[in-house]
Order: sequence, then structure tokens, then C-alpha cells
Amino acid sequence: GAPAQPMTAIVAGSKVSTKLDVLNSLSGICNQLIVGGGIANTFLAAAGHKVGKSLYEPDLLDTARAIAAKVSVPLPTDVVVAKEFAESATATVKLIADVADDDMILDIGPQTAAHFAELLKSSGTILWNGPVGVFEFDQFGEGTKTLAKAIGESQAFSIAGGGDTLAAIDKYGVAEQISYISTGGGAFLEFVEGKVLPAVEVLEQRAKA
Repeated sequence: GAPAQPMTAIVAGSKVSTKLDVLNSLSGICNQLIVGGGIANTFLAAAGHKVGKSLYEPDLLDTARAIAAKVSVPLPTDVVVAKEFAESATATVKLIADVADDDMILDIGPQTAAHFAELLKSSGTILWNGPVGVFEFDQFGEGTKTLAKAIGESQAFSIAGGGDTLAAIDKYGVAEQISYISTGGGAFLEFVEGKVLPAVEVLEQRAKA
């Protein structure tokens, strides 16, 4: 009755601090934990990579390292950067090693997106909370779009939630292909923290009925 393996979670957002409990809970039950947004920048910095002037939390580097020691956290190998956070900003794809001091990381790169898409397609269960880039601006939306399509195409039992996630699902038209969409934002995180396993089990039984 346990969730189908392997289990992959995508937890993305601006801050590790707001999703710390979720990251900790999931690190104990997931096979892979894909991080995105400012959260990914903190994990990248914790692994010794330069993140330029990207949003990240320097005081949570040890926390990120502790989580990465418990579960596989595949880090981006390429990213989409810009010099400013704006709808008119020019997007440039760079390898992580080439991120400049005045660069802001605003999405995962195509190489990374393709790799993450493969992980999702070979998963048994997927939990998705948060877009991996600033998808509101199209030039920083390709990563989220690629992952949304991969989740849609995957045979996995997929659970998605959180306001930004719902907006991305809507934008990329994959609602019909996701097994369960949780509309309550905070409720989804609580659901992941304390009730994921029993809830996934119940939903899977219901889907089979």
C-alpha cells in the first residue's frame, strides 16, 4: 500500500525557510528531491557554486547541506540568468560555473530541464510544489514548462499544489494529466508534512477503484 517508487518531489520557491519542514519531511521519504527558485540557489551555494546576485539564504547553507546528505538533490548544471528581474530582461543560458557576479538565476537551463524531465518520467509518484523559474515572464518559463509537460506525460501518480503551481498548470494546460490537484495552498504543505503517505495511499486506492 506504499506509494509507487521511485518517488520524486519538486519543491521550489523563494525561500528554504518557508518550506523547511516540507523539505525535511520529504528528504526522509523521497528518492529524489528536485529544488527550484531561490531554494535551488541556496542548495547551489551550499555545494560551493557561485550564484551571483541571485536570491538565496546564506544562513541556511548548513541546513541545505544536511538535507542533501539525506536524499538525492540533483542540482542544475545549467541555468537561465539575467542582469535584472524584469519582464523585459534578456535571458542568457549559462553553465553553473559561468554565472557572473552580477547575474541573477531566474530559471533552470535546457540541459537541466531535460535531465529533470527524465527523472520525472521514470518516477512512480510525483509531488509538485512550486515552479522552478519565474514563469510569469516567458523567457524564464521554459524550465517550468518542460517539467509540467513531463509530469503530464509521466505514468506516475502525481500530486500538485500551491498557488504558483496551479498558475503554472493552468498556463501550460496540463491540469487533465495530473492525478490530484490540491487547491489549498498552505493546506498542501501541511498535507505533505504530516499526511502525504496515508493520503497518497487513499488517493491511489480511489484511483484504482
